[in-house]
Amino acid sequence: HSEIRPILDVLDKLRTQGITEENVNIPTIVVVGDQSSGKSSVLESLAGITLPRGQGIATRVPLILRLQSCLSEQDSKILMEYENVKEMRINSEDDIEAAINAATDDLAGSNKNIRNTPISLHIRKPDAPDLTMVDLPGITRVPVHGQPENIYEQVRDMIMHYIKPEESIILNVLPAEVDFSTCESIRLSQTVDKKGVRTLAVVTKVDKAPEGLFEKVTSDAVSIGLGYVCVRNRTPADDSIAVARCRELELFNDHPDLRNIDRSMVGIPTLARRLVKIQSDMVRGCLPRIRDQIHEALQKRRQEMSNVPRSIDSVNEAVAVFLRLQNEMLNMLTQVVRDGDFSLVPDDCTLHYTARLHEEFTKFAEDLGKSGLRLSQPSQTDEIRQMFSEHQGVALPDFLPHTVLHQLVKKQIDSITQTCIFLVDRVFKYAAEVVLHVQSLIFEAYPHLRDRHHKLAIQVLNETKTTTVEFVERMLAKERTVIFTTNASYLDTIAKINSAVEKARRSNQAYIELDVGPIREGLILNEAVPATGWHREAWEMKVRIAAYSKIMHERLADEIPLEIRYALQRTIVNRLQELTMMQAFSSPEELGTLMQQDSKIIGRRVRLQQRIDTLEKSLMLVSGMIAA
Repeated sequence: HSEIRPILDVLDKLRTQGITEENVNIPTIVVVGDQSSGKSSVLESLAGITLPRGQGIATRVPLILRLQSCLSEQDSKILMEYENVKEMRINSEDDIEAAINAATDDLAGSNKNIRNTPISLHIRKPDAPDLTMVDLPGITRVPVHGQPENIYEQVRDMIMHYIKPEESIILNVLPAEVDFSTCESIRLSQTVDKKGVRTLAVVTKVDKAPEGLFEKVTSDAVSIGLGYVCVRNRTPADDSIAVARCRELELFNDHPDLRNIDRSMVGIPTLARRLVKIQSDMVRGCLPRIRDQIHEALQKRRQEMSNVPRSIDSVNEAVAVFLRLQNEMLNMLTQVVRDGDFSLVPDDCTLHYTARLHEEFTKFAEDLGKSGLRLSQPSQTDEIRQMFSEHQGVALPDFLPHTVLHQLVKKQIDSITQTCIFLVDRVFKYAAEVVLHVQSLIFEAYPHLRDRHHKLAIQVLNETKTTTVEFVERMLAKERTVIFTTNASYLDTIAKINSAVEKARRSNQAYIELDVGPIREGLILNEAVPATGWHREAWEMKVRIAAYSKIMHERLADEIPLEIRYALQRTIVNRLQELTMMQAFSSPEELGTLMQQDSKIIGRRVRLQQRIDTLEKSLMLVSGMIAA
């Protein structure tokens, strides 16, 4: 398989460069198994080395084991890489276990935590099979002392991450003494490979449970599509790898329960050959697909980079970017505030400015309609009658006192003053949120410039709010001072109310439902509508105030929202742009300071460029291999 080795080297290099993080799936043999299933022994036998062992989880991070054959011992080498450590040379095979333990502690800590950051171990030695495998932590359901409570979930998620891609070959390690169907590793592999077409099973510890093994591996009750290979684990009594292999051969030749198993299903050498063949079949023809995936990932990263603001290297560039951003802000605010065009922010309802203002103004009109006199409340009629009594002598007995009318109108205005002022507060608060939101979107990469624009926006909006409150207060003052209307609905409303009451009296109705414009309420006639005397005159005054209040409310419900809309539109679309152009910066040097980019944006640009560089190199590497 010498022609496969260069492809494996390319794939290993792609893997160490983190290319899989870009959704590029590299063919991989993934070794999984329950805790204490004998995974480490299998890998040791394949590689001819000693790997970490111990109580609990011996493998706490993914171990990418790259085995490569060479012609002589002089060409042998052992290299390790992890995180920021590159090509660390290990002098002797005896030092491998200690080196892996130290690297694991660096990555996952000295306790028993696990971490999904791989260690890559490259072993080149004579007679080693040309294989690349990923060894993962053994599956455990019960945490031991020092392990996190969710250790099972952590291990499960790590295993699923590696075995889910269809390019992964699952090497499932099963101890002979257990029922295969109860193994958690089988359950996990079947969730992603139901028919077992990419699963190979290695049965370990066959010398401890030989009885019935022949039936277990030939009946295939758990659907292992790539078949089984039974192996004998190396024990402390085995002085060398060669001795272990001899004793394995004797076991399968001589043991009455094992010698009937087909020779193509037993022994570490058989396992090595099977894995090499599976790997060879897997990598042949994979490079064009990997090239296409890398190209797609590269295009995606380049598109992301195009959306990241470029670095600014001169004052001229700073001025150009500033003017462009100003125009973008103006265009967006004009669309949102003046035109009610939400095409730039279709899913962000907080920026649907005109719709939200319409909701506020509609509620304002409803609140005005709910305030003031209620024709159905006799107590209010009694209050008016008392006011008449206090103003006797001001006018002739058959005239309604004008002073009472003024007092009642003022009382109506007083009852809605807070409603009007609160409307200004709410709408201006919302408008400020919209402006600051838009500015944050436009100036995201430039926090100093964003903060300057925020300050100017709050300043100009507060100034406009002050003048708008003055306008509202002036309107309310006019309504308090001057009682005036030419609106025909005033007399019309009075006539309709009186007509409805008289009609009910003639019909001897005790209760009527008034529905005159905004006046909608039920009246119990004997309680609400007096028949004669001062009570009757108080009722008539109450009807007039109700009709006049209707007209006042309509005036305020139109004029105040109109003023707010106009003032905000003029401020946001015109004045704010002028103010920011004149006061955003006083000198080119200050602009340079304001245009300093956010550290997160700079970091993102650096990281994206690193990913683009890696993808470009990977694409050249794979394309060169395809062309060779």
